[in-house]
Parts: sequence; C-alpha cells; structure tokens
Amino acid sequence: MKPIIQNKANQVSELVEQLKTAKSFLVFEYLGLTGAKTTELRKKLHNAGAKMYVSKNNIFNRAISEAGISGIETLTGPCALIVSHGDEIIAFKEISNLMKDLKFIHYKQGLLDGNIVGIDKLATVASLPGKNDLLSMLCSALQGNLRNLMYGLKAVADTK
Repeated sequence: MKPIIQNKANQVSELVEQLKTAKSFLVFEYLGLTGAKTTELRKKLHNAGAKMYVSKNNIFNRAISEAGISGIETLTGPCALIVSHGDEIIAFKEISNLMKDLKFIHYKQGLLDGNIVGIDKLATVASLPGKNDLLSMLCSALQGNLRNLMYGLKAVADTK
C-alpha cells in the first residue's frame, strides 16, 4: 500500500476510535480562522478534554460512516471537527464565542449524547451552562437550604 493511502487510512481509523468514544462532536466551517485564533482554540479545547481536527472532508465522511453515526450530511467546504471526551458543551460554546468575532465561521452539524443536533439548535446548546457550572448551581442551591436548616435548628436550641 502506498504511504499516502496508508496515512489516510490511519487518519480515518484514529477518527473512528475518537468518534466512537466521544460524548459529543461538532463540525463547523473554519473559513477566516487565523493561525493564532486556531492555536488559542486548540488550547482551550485541550484543557476541556476536546480535540480539533482539520482534514479533508473525504476522511471526515469516511470516519463518520465507519463509526456508525447516521443522520450526518456529507461534509463539503472547509470543515473542522471537534471531538469532546470531557465537557460535552465546550465545543459549542467556543465556536459560538468565535462566531461573535469572526462572521465567516458557522456551525454545520453536531452530535450530543448520541443525538444529531440541527443547525438551528446548535446556538441554543451553546447557550446552556456546562456540566461544572450546573454542578456549582446545584451545590449552591443545596448549601442555601442546609444553611437555613442549621439557622433554624440553632434558633430552636437557643430557646431551650
């Protein structure tokens, strides 16, 4: 097998393994994304347990079909793929932040918890708080109730 073909087959197999174990993934058009912005985006994604891939659409399409993911349209144009193994929402949030600055970047398709997310719903997903934020909100709500319970018990103890 020629080295170029072997290299492409290796890229496809790596992506298939990543997609099979991913919590979510996002495909977006990266036209207009500078090298500095790309490096900054990759660092943020890496810290959150996600990885960005830029490759030929044929490799992406083949990897998606071999991973057994159905319902994804054939990719065209300059596409990048973000695969998340950590925070499911991070890719959607980061691209949403980039879309505010760069008008050429836009969502193409996404997958969240095994369900295809349409283009119209991707912005809604990006506005959701992340898992850590939700856990923080839950702890804060529980802490407030426990604090009030403790104040009530102390007041009862003080009267007796």
